[in-house]
Amino acid sequence: MNNITPMILASSGGHDYLYGLFFLIVALVIGAATRHFLQRIPLPFTVLLLIIGLAMGALNRAYGPHGGHGHEGDHASHAEGIWAKFVDTLSGAITWGGNLDGHLILYVFLPILIFEAGFALDVHTFKKSFINAFCLAGPGIVTATVMSGVAFWGLIQIFGGEGGVLSEWNTEAGAFIWLASMLFGAVVSATDPVAVVALLKELGASKKLGTLIEGESLLNDGTAIVAFVLLIGVVTGAEVFVSTGSFIGDATIGFGKIGAAGGLIGVFLGLIAILWVRKVFNDPMIEITVVLVTSYAVFFICEHFFHVSGVLGLVALGIVMAGIGRTRISPEVEHFMHEFWELIAFVANVIIFIVVGVVIAQNANPTGMDFLILALVYLGIHLVRAINMGTFYPIMKKAGYGLPGKDAVVVWWGALRGAIGLALALVVYTEHFRYEFTVENGGSGYNESTTSVFVLEKAKADQIAQSSNLNWYQASSLGHAEAVVQGGKIVGINQSADRANKTLGKETTQDAAKIREGLLSGENVVLVLGEGQGAVAKASLVGISSRVRDQFLFLISGIVLLTLLVNATTVGPLVNYLGLTKLPAVKKLMFSNASGNVAKGCEQEMDLLKDDRFLSGANWGEVRKYLPDPVAYPLSASELAEMDTLSETRRRLLERERSSYWAQFRAGLLGAQAVAQLDNNLSEFLDLQGKVPMTERDYLEKVCGVSKLTEVFKDIPFTKKHFTDRITVSYDAAKGFVVAQQEMAKMVDSLAKELDESGDPEKLQKTIRMLKDEIRQNRLSGLQFIRNMHENFPEATVGIETKDAIRSVLNHERNTIKKLKSEGMLEADEAGRMIIAVEERMKEVMESSLELRLPEPEEVLREVNWLKGMPDSLLSKIVNASESKVYNTGDTIMKQGGDGDGMIVITRGSVKVSIGDLVVDIMGRGAVIGEMAVLAGVPRTANVVADSSVTALWLNTESMQSIMAESPELSGSLWKTASMRFAENLIGAKSPYNSWDQMRLRRWLNEGEVTAPAEGESINLYGKVAILVSGQATASAGTDPISAPALLDMAEASFSANSKVFVRDA
Repeated sequence: MNNITPMILASSGGHDYLYGLFFLIVALVIGAATRHFLQRIPLPFTVLLLIIGLAMGALNRAYGPHGGHGHEGDHASHAEGIWAKFVDTLSGAITWGGNLDGHLILYVFLPILIFEAGFALDVHTFKKSFINAFCLAGPGIVTATVMSGVAFWGLIQIFGGEGGVLSEWNTEAGAFIWLASMLFGAVVSATDPVAVVALLKELGASKKLGTLIEGESLLNDGTAIVAFVLLIGVVTGAEVFVSTGSFIGDATIGFGKIGAAGGLIGVFLGLIAILWVRKVFNDPMIEITVVLVTSYAVFFICEHFFHVSGVLGLVALGIVMAGIGRTRISPEVEHFMHEFWELIAFVANVIIFIVVGVVIAQNANPTGMDFLILALVYLGIHLVRAINMGTFYPIMKKAGYGLPGKDAVVVWWGALRGAIGLALALVVYTEHFRYEFTVENGGSGYNESTTSVFVLEKAKADQIAQSSNLNWYQASSLGHAEAVVQGGKIVGINQSADRANKTLGKETTQDAAKIREGLLSGENVVLVLGEGQGAVAKASLVGISSRVRDQFLFLISGIVLLTLLVNATTVGPLVNYLGLTKLPAVKKLMFSNASGNVAKGCEQEMDLLKDDRFLSGANWGEVRKYLPDPVAYPLSASELAEMDTLSETRRRLLERERSSYWAQFRAGLLGAQAVAQLDNNLSEFLDLQGKVPMTERDYLEKVCGVSKLTEVFKDIPFTKKHFTDRITVSYDAAKGFVVAQQEMAKMVDSLAKELDESGDPEKLQKTIRMLKDEIRQNRLSGLQFIRNMHENFPEATVGIETKDAIRSVLNHERNTIKKLKSEGMLEADEAGRMIIAVEERMKEVMESSLELRLPEPEEVLREVNWLKGMPDSLLSKIVNASESKVYNTGDTIMKQGGDGDGMIVITRGSVKVSIGDLVVDIMGRGAVIGEMAVLAGVPRTANVVADSSVTALWLNTESMQSIMAESPELSGSLWKTASMRFAENLIGAKSPYNSWDQMRLRRWLNEGEVTAPAEGESINLYGKVAILVSGQATASAGTDPISAPALLDMAEASFSANSKVFVRDA
């Protein structure tokens, strides 16, 4: 059995595949170990990988059994002992990595890196920075390529004489010097900002600066590769160079066509992928597979079928998926999707940088002069970058966010080179000299085993062809290429890498020029020898000399290493020196306060833990050593004078608004189109940095309103779906906006206090009132949009709210199942089946059309919360006791301070609720107003005015109290509903409840109970949340009584007669 296994492995491809697998294992282990153990070393991660790759290649070249030059025979099978086999296998794996085809890097790993970079972009910031990025990556890459190419051409003129270090580059045949120089210029101009962007984030520099550098690199990579594709063919001889003018003209047209077409294909296939993904619901396997396949499909289709830029196609795809796709990917999958792409980008970077290090160390033979050229190229690329920045700076400082001079210095110095340049250099490195053949006449009578192909001088070929004593088998083994024979006819001629190396491996660029000239003039011809006759073929010499390829790879990888070693490690001190990490005064204040609160909270937590039965014996002196020290930034008088805390408070409140949108989206409470529109417009508003009141939003009408054009589609049969889709998005956006305002209002007090630098309570309260008033106006604006839709499209809004309600209930069901699973109440397989069933129903709801029907008034009444679970006989009594009333717009339904003679249930229309002249709410269909009048006979606490034509069911106090006397369950249910409303208003703005969304708070309150203590009875309220709903409470003898409604923040209280108190365990 032990002897069979190696045979099976060998029959499946031998040790080459095993070496490849082992190289992958070793590379990933090195990548993980470097990230884990060497993270404190002040060098970029990719630099460490490149250095490790160089060390691996050098050691293998010097001491490895395979020597870095390919392996002869099966070393592993002869190695004895575990250690010897391990060393042999490791050497074979390193050699395998050193011989890896550069095209494999280009086609397998490059799409991952390009798409991941686009997918991770902040699309809004990128759009605002696009002109700046385009200046450097569009015309900028062209000028950088030309200037770098001209500079390298100058080096060839200086150092390319006979015996010079660049002599192999110096040939006039086919304008090789210019074309090769431009190819080098295109590759050396491709930037990779990964290390710089990561450092800028770590230092806390401007996000806009990081996005500009990242966006430029993304576009730059695409255009650089387009230039590379246009040049590589003529440099290697695969395409015929006619003239400089003709090439520039073709290249200019090709550049635009290749780039634009690639981008359009990326967008088109991205939209198709999004259409597919939006039909999937929370299935990470399908969604990630679709996105992964689409990225490779874009690259393949662009490159193979249309011969356009696959890289720019991937850039476009990444941006489409980061923008539109962000809201079409299931919320639960989005985070996993980004982590997946980060992982495979990590794998790609690890393999590319280690492979390049191994290739250089195993194959390159740089001289001292090569290092001089490297130093000159390094200086040259910075000079070229500076000229480019100076040329485009007048445009860049005015476009988008603008580009301050200090930021421009960082953009200049932070233009690192990385994986893209290395991948292209590896492609160039694999372009060894080889013949490519074209069969013009296949002849007849040939046998593949006895046919050989040679490329010889014509005279020598004629001499051999006339010889009569040829050994066909011997000639076949000596041939320059192999013929492919079918039915006695030659159908193709191929030259293997081994034969190409033996035949052409030592040829110089000058030798190659002579061979090409001979093939064109007919001095060199293709000779086909074999048993057949009549075959005619032509050959062309394609590729680059070994010395030029070695130098190309050495110089590009050297530039990558230098920019990462020098630029990346010094950009931090540069950013600090320029003051780009200097915290604004308002952020210093915020950070100081936050740091102090964290330290205080930890201290309080430690004090509480001292009473824990399991921790009370801890060494608290030792624990105290690990408590955080508060960080305080001293503020100068000038900083205090210039501080704009109001703008910063607004900005942070707006950030809270954004997070609320995405939280609603992830919870399934806000649709994809609505969250996208709200987020995009809020991003634009945030660009104002809180300098204007939060009410000045011109976009709300567009996002939350219904246009006249949309109304036209309402009654047209073929456009009804457009109407329902549009009104659904508007309603969804308005609802999400209102919910976000409610959540913002909860944090105004704490945030304003954190940012208060004055210590003036009156000024602080003025700021709080101003911010709350802005939020209140916004909330009312959102409610007004909803009110208008209720009024103008009542059937449609019923359908929308019905679908939203179903979706919310199903979300709650799913979350409950997950909770039961986490608590061990459900097995994993049971929970999985139940969740699948819920998601099937969720998908059905999402794809179903709206039910456009208004519920009858009695239906509305039966769904009122405090009537849930009541017997039909009781419901019938309430329905019979109700009276239908109609109010016109502006009619006063209830007056503040008026008698509590009844309550209403709104069945159509909306009302405004105001206290004094201040409008506090707009309520619509299904709302119940006036319960406390029925329960306790108290006067009205607010004005209620019809905001539109209102239909309502009126329930007078006398009738309801009569029915409640017969049904304690109804009385208890009504008291609990009223109590929860009071509790929500009283504790909603307090910590920790102000960080909860409304539904979470309501679910939590639903666990509470209403009690009716006897007169003088005391209740222990320690560790409880208590709301006095009716009557009075006293904390202790001699203190003033507290009247309802009120939050009872005390350990114990005694109550007056007829009191009601709502209690919930804290």
